[in-house]
Amino acid sequence: MRGWRPLLVLLIALVSVVSAVPTRASAQRAIDWSTKPVLLLTMGQGDEVFEKFGHNALIVWDDAAGRPLVYNWGMFDFAQPNFLGRFLTGDTRYWMQPFTIEQTLDAYQRLNRTMTVQELNLTPAQRTRLVQMLATNALEANKFYRYDYYRDNCSTRVRDAIDAVTGGVLAAAMKAMPGDGSYRWHTRRLLAYSTPLYLGSQLVLGVDADLPLTAWQEAFLPQSLTKAVMRIELPAADGLPQRPLAAPIDTIFRASRAPEPRVVQPQLVQAAVIGMVIAAVIFGLALLGRIGAAVAVGIWSLLCACVGTVLLLAWFATQHVFMANNPSVAIVSPLWLTGITVAVMMTRAGASTLEHRTLQSLLLIAVLGTAGAVLSGHAISALEMAALFVPGHAAAVAAAGRFRRR
Repeated sequence: MRGWRPLLVLLIALVSVVSAVPTRASAQRAIDWSTKPVLLLTMGQGDEVFEKFGHNALIVWDDAAGRPLVYNWGMFDFAQPNFLGRFLTGDTRYWMQPFTIEQTLDAYQRLNRTMTVQELNLTPAQRTRLVQMLATNALEANKFYRYDYYRDNCSTRVRDAIDAVTGGVLAAAMKAMPGDGSYRWHTRRLLAYSTPLYLGSQLVLGVDADLPLTAWQEAFLPQSLTKAVMRIELPAADGLPQRPLAAPIDTIFRASRAPEPRVVQPQLVQAAVIGMVIAAVIFGLALLGRIGAAVAVGIWSLLCACVGTVLLLAWFATQHVFMANNPSVAIVSPLWLTGITVAVMMTRAGASTLEHRTLQSLLLIAVLGTAGAVLSGHAISALEMAALFVPGHAAAVAAAGRFRRR
């Protein structure tokens, strides 16, 4: 009798696991295609950094194909000609492409990403117009667009398509609704899992990313659009009464991963630890002698000058709108290029008083830039950047001062 018990326990466990994971067939059976619904499909987070912000698409019934099609505006290809150059200058080309629902469900289940659907309560005329509009958008001549991570992405394209067929109802309602946080706040929240990505994003974003969002702007996030459409009412039309734009959320696949974070934890401590380690390395090299100090000052100055130049170019020479007006340029300035001259002089007879004061001035600019950003309402990101760079600046000044010409 005892011999069959382990087998029974194993069988029960296997049945429980299998029944807990929706299959493609069970997900499709949950959707009644006889009514030719329009569905908002929302995908949760994935593993890659570009999957942390979620994704969405529109599902419509295509009479010509005789099946539902998923219209996806999130297509890009790393192998595109000059992809890196376009990405760096803010001229990335994305495109829209239809897929079968089988392809979509299989792909996102394999990626372990939660999928939900909401039926949109459109009139027959609105559904017909949407199908035609999506088919036209998918044509080779129309499918490409310049991607902007906040203002023109996969989710804003879905938002705009729904708004177009509802006669602007979506825009009118969502622009009057306050959103949560700012572009920076959401970026910090969703990249907090990685300190390098978190601090890197705070370094490159300018003050415009701190402006409060409306619900319309916040719809750059698929999850935010999912919630917003449930709060909007469509007016009576074509024999249909006034009604919610979207039906309640129906989960067709639930991923085995933690939900996305809803709070932001500043990483000031992490930035300060990194900054102090950098300072310790610079000053430690200075303790080895004049050459060690010169190498430390030279490398740090070159690094800061390169970072500052990249920030300045992003501000004035690219289409990255939210990298303009960036106070980090004061904290890590291209003017640190002068520190290389100081380092060269240190290898000879030591830094002159003027050269030493040049480094002190750069340190002062960083401190004043931080204070200005704090006083203008950008305290968290400014203090994080100051904690990351100012200790290194101070150590470079101290290292140059040890070998100053008298």
